[in-house]
Amino acid sequence: MFSFLNTGILIAAAAALIPLIIHLFSRRQVKIIDFSSLKHLKALQRRQVKRLRIRQLLLLILRMLIIFTVVLAFARPTTSGGSIGTHASVSAVILFDNSASVNRYVKDGLLFDLAKNRALELLNNFGEGDELAILSLAKSSESDDGHFSSPAIAREKLTAIEHGYTPNSFTKTFENAVELLQKAQSLNKEIYIVSDAQRNSLPDKSFELEKDFKLYIVELPKEEIENVGIVNVDFGGRLLIPGKPFELTATIKNYGKNKQDEIIASLFVNGNRVSQSNVTIDGEKEATVRFTHTLSSGGYHSGIVELSDDKFPSDNRFYFSFQIPEIFNVLIIDGDESSDLIKLALVPSETGGQYWSVKQTAPENLTGVNFRDYDVVILAGAPVMPPALNDRLKAFVKSGRSLLITYGAETDINNFNSNWTEISGVTIDEPLNQEFSGAGFYSIAYVDNNHPAFSVFDFGKNQLPQVRFFTLPKVTATSQSRVLMRFSGDRSALVENKYFDGRVLTFCAPVSPVYTDLTAHAFFVPFMARISEYLASRLSGYDLDFHTGDNILRSLSLKGSLEQAIELQAPDSEILYIPPVEGTGAVSYSVPSADWPGIYRAFFERREIDRFAVNIDPNECDLAASSSDQIAKAIGASEYHILETQKPLQAAIAELRFGKELLQLFLWLAAVLILLELLLSRSAPVEE
Repeated sequence: MFSFLNTGILIAAAAALIPLIIHLFSRRQVKIIDFSSLKHLKALQRRQVKRLRIRQLLLLILRMLIIFTVVLAFARPTTSGGSIGTHASVSAVILFDNSASVNRYVKDGLLFDLAKNRALELLNNFGEGDELAILSLAKSSESDDGHFSSPAIAREKLTAIEHGYTPNSFTKTFENAVELLQKAQSLNKEIYIVSDAQRNSLPDKSFELEKDFKLYIVELPKEEIENVGIVNVDFGGRLLIPGKPFELTATIKNYGKNKQDEIIASLFVNGNRVSQSNVTIDGEKEATVRFTHTLSSGGYHSGIVELSDDKFPSDNRFYFSFQIPEIFNVLIIDGDESSDLIKLALVPSETGGQYWSVKQTAPENLTGVNFRDYDVVILAGAPVMPPALNDRLKAFVKSGRSLLITYGAETDINNFNSNWTEISGVTIDEPLNQEFSGAGFYSIAYVDNNHPAFSVFDFGKNQLPQVRFFTLPKVTATSQSRVLMRFSGDRSALVENKYFDGRVLTFCAPVSPVYTDLTAHAFFVPFMARISEYLASRLSGYDLDFHTGDNILRSLSLKGSLEQAIELQAPDSEILYIPPVEGTGAVSYSVPSADWPGIYRAFFERREIDRFAVNIDPNECDLAASSSDQIAKAIGASEYHILETQKPLQAAIAELRFGKELLQLFLWLAAVLILLELLLSRSAPVEE
């Protein structure tokens, strides 16, 4: 049985009728003329005419067959079996896994090298008439994004691919492979998956593969998981201060089933090893390691938490960076008498050598104040301000800064709800009762000890500070906000809300001594200091959630604008020039894709203006593998072929391929028919 790869051209087979049409329209009309008896000549004429008609009929058939054969040849006829014809062409896509998880060692060597050798062995099964596309599962400049190439070029591309640190994007890459094969014209259409079959990388949707697609899963060596990696580093949300120790906690996970002991965890800061500890972790469990260190100077700093080597070195390092401000600035907007008390709590003495600068001003004096000169604004008593100032303060928070709002006895609840509910997450339902006896009081009933603002206090059960509040407003916290402290009677005390890139804390109680003994309690000064530290902790810049492959947007705490490109130095020493973007109250820049783990440093006019760390995605650290059957099921393939690790690929693939292409056979047949037509037409006598 025949099939055709280029069926659209078969319509041209109708051109085979052209010689017949020409013959029918060119037949001469015979004119009969009476003549004398030519009995014997007529008999001779009939024999000659009969031979002439047979020759003409043969020429007509040959010419029609020539056209028909040429059309069939260009339609690329194929047969599913037999020994006649040439090997049918192949269009193949090789999905090659170069993600972070493949960069690990197994018994026979580096898994990435084994995978590449296996893929190169695949290329030996393709001839010059075949077409291939190499698609890497992780980002690579050598990957074919949308076109086929010859086997020789595909070999060059595959050889040039290096292992990456970005996650495996299986779904998107497989979609590209299917689109490529749908456009291909070859009889054999094949998809090869060369991957470590990491369970986390399975496609998140199934595909409807066409019937003529063949799916091959090339297996790689699989071993029992023995991997320990760092999944997180936490500074506790504290403001880092020169000369004061800070604590860093690293979370380490054992992905294997066996207990791992005598693991060495080291802390490096600015290139120097400053601490070291031994860790023991049970199978499939996590453990934490705490380091303490002190830096004497401010500015940008970076470091690494490093584990002793194992078979997967990529997750043995966790990079971090932070900034220690020399001083940070606090602006207190004076709305009631609590502003004096808050300032006194933050700056007990003008000569005390504090690491923050506090300025106090009345709302009517804010016209000439630039909020971008401050890191934290405290809105004491939530005073009524002009709409323009309210909008400026909202833009200040939106740009990534912090705001503390305290309730006061003179707070206008209508003004508060219309201007500050959106960004604070708090609605004031009723004001406090001005008439109270003082016999009864509210106390602190709950504190979120897991929050960075309170984790340093280490409040135990029944050890909360005994502070009395004689009257309170009735407030409601929105579902998007987080209540960090509650009073008795289930009254919200301290509420946190995120507003774009900034954060807002609202203290829902009066601070004035008329209504509470908070300011006279030993808890007040450390409470205000800790809240201010927490709100300013963004200055330390320890963004630890950036992973390789992410598109990263960085906001800069700069005064003024940038008129030139930012120079970004990547961990591989590549220099990128990125134009800054000025928004409302902030300057930012975007990193399209951070492909390397490590420390990224941004410079402007040779001055460092930003530093951040990028680590590999934690999902790449879980090396648990899926079976070939699970991969095929996730893809949605009902038919697939497994190319096992120890078996030669060439013989296995040859058995599964089918078909012979008859293009050359039909072209030779057309040539023979043309030759016969020439010979027959030359041997025909000249008609008289």
